[in-house]
Amino acid sequence: MNANRRVVQRSSIAMQALLHTMSSMSVTDLASLLTTRTLQALPRLAKYLVFFLFLVQIRSWPFTWHYRVWHRVFVLRGRFLVHRIANMFRSPEVRRQKNLEWLENLSNVGKNPFELVTVYKNWAGPDDCDFNMHLSNSSYPKHLDAARFTYALESCPTFFRVGGWMGLGATHFTFLREIPMFSNYEMRVGVMSWDNKWVYIVTRYVTKPKGKGKKTQQIKSAESPAPSAEAVPKPSLHTANGLSTGTSTPAGTSSAPNPKALAAQLLERPEPDGAVLNCLAVSEIVCKIGRITVPPSLVYAIDGFCCAPPSTADLKAYSRTNPPPHWERVRALRGDAHPNAHAPSGSTLKALREFYTHGWREVPEDERWWEQALSGEVEERRLKGLACMQALRKGMEEARTI
Repeated sequence: MNANRRVVQRSSIAMQALLHTMSSMSVTDLASLLTTRTLQALPRLAKYLVFFLFLVQIRSWPFTWHYRVWHRVFVLRGRFLVHRIANMFRSPEVRRQKNLEWLENLSNVGKNPFELVTVYKNWAGPDDCDFNMHLSNSSYPKHLDAARFTYALESCPTFFRVGGWMGLGATHFTFLREIPMFSNYEMRVGVMSWDNKWVYIVTRYVTKPKGKGKKTQQIKSAESPAPSAEAVPKPSLHTANGLSTGTSTPAGTSSAPNPKALAAQLLERPEPDGAVLNCLAVSEIVCKIGRITVPPSLVYAIDGFCCAPPSTADLKAYSRTNPPPHWERVRALRGDAHPNAHAPSGSTLKALREFYTHGWREVPEDERWWEQALSGEVEERRLKGLACMQALRKGMEEARTI
């Protein structure tokens, strides 16, 4: 008890001394003391704040964009390296055979080009969102590069092997519904159509509803209360609902495809898993080797894409084990990429590169096997999508003259 009393007495004495000292100080001295203490603590707080912001912006650090775009290339090279290590103790002829088979298996032999959809998963981080707490409109093209390049590598690996590249001509965005901060979303990339020069790639930004009523809540527009007469003006930028529907045909154009109706079908097409469409992006891509443009149909056919066998013929679906008729022509062009070929170990894809650049022009139009490979239902779907894309291009070209 005596010890406790002594502690209380000492605390009381110390408090009285502190109050006496502060009472004897002027207001100026007291303010100076508090300011000094605050300034001494500020550097430490600033360090913590800067470090926190540095971590929050981790996905926007230098070279992170390059890593996202080239990540798929690193993965493919890593897989090929593992494959080569697994076969390093085999004979040179067997190693070459296995390597060529591995490379050929990258092609989508027997697949319909419209059925290939690559999914790029992402989430709306703080560095990608604006003051409305949802994904900024400028972040959509920022992440589209990686998703689009992933699709290009998945669909046309042989074209890149011969030194091909794909240039971006234009991208058109339609923002439908906002993506809230910290939400997971997917970018589903596929082809919509192509002509003699351009490939039209469609990317659908979708989110998955987390529970019942969530989908309806995202689709339904929120009603904002009417501002009072004395309210302070505040800037507000929101994602407008870009849904547009309509099937009526303007007068005098009954025989032509209705671009508005085709666009409405594209926007209203439901996702197979019930996901919500938040944004639609259409990219115009051109395939080139050097400065030479390569027809998209040739690029797709050489990587194995084709239409289904005729329904009248009793044939199995095309695949790697049951390749389409044009695949033997492709193997002959690929040279050392042909698993059964006996080419020298130092051979290259020179013949295929030459066919990409100018050899196809020497083939008569009625003998162009790559166009025949993509005929039937593939051609019908291509023409349907092309009508919509041509209307879009026409509108953008007319906008230049305004």
